[in-house]
Amino acid sequence: MAPANELTVVPDELSSVDAAALGSPLPVGHFALAHARFRCGDSILVRGAAGSIGIATVELAARAGASSIAVTTSSNDRGARLRELGATHVLDREGRGDTSASDSYDVIVDIAGGSAVPAFVDRLAPNGRYVIVGIVAGMPPLDFGRSLITAFQRSRSVATFSLDTVPVEDRNRVRAELFDAATRDEVRAIVHDVIGLDHAVDAHRRMEAGEVFGRIVLTP
Repeated sequence: MAPANELTVVPDELSSVDAAALGSPLPVGHFALAHARFRCGDSILVRGAAGSIGIATVELAARAGASSIAVTTSSNDRGARLRELGATHVLDREGRGDTSASDSYDVIVDIAGGSAVPAFVDRLAPNGRYVIVGIVAGMPPLDFGRSLITAFQRSRSVATFSLDTVPVEDRNRVRAELFDAATRDEVRAIVHDVIGLDHAVDAHRRMEAGEVFGRIVLTP
């Protein structure tokens, strides 16, 4: 049997730019939350929330009834924009800066990775679930799971997630459902800029410099 094609019909009400901005991040956010067994009423921390996957996860968690949504980001301006999308607490990259935020979370979705992973693992509530979907800040330390063992009575868990493990048919189905949600303004496409494909190198430079909030869409 030939493999299924990863093709999704774009609703007439959704622009091609918005579809390009939403087409990958929304399914990643959706299935990452499912991988974390996220449910209505859970508290969640989204680490590295200003990128397209982080934004999608914030929007989907809010839509699904999270009790609180904390985010880490690099500036007050980005924090304010994330609040508009559903975040309830804005933290700096080290997870500080909002004294009203909880010290622990039921779910943590981490797009950043890097050396700070162990400190954030320690912020899982009992039975908390930590899902790493990206390592834009680098690989976590090899012994980052030590705290799971030393505090095993808390029954916390850490997992990785890649959309590559989701069957194509399921990706297409969920993407179509979320495109429909976007036409009802239940989720929003956050487009930082639209530039020509010949400027792809500049787009990568801007992303690596941390200048982008949301997604840059490249056009032919």
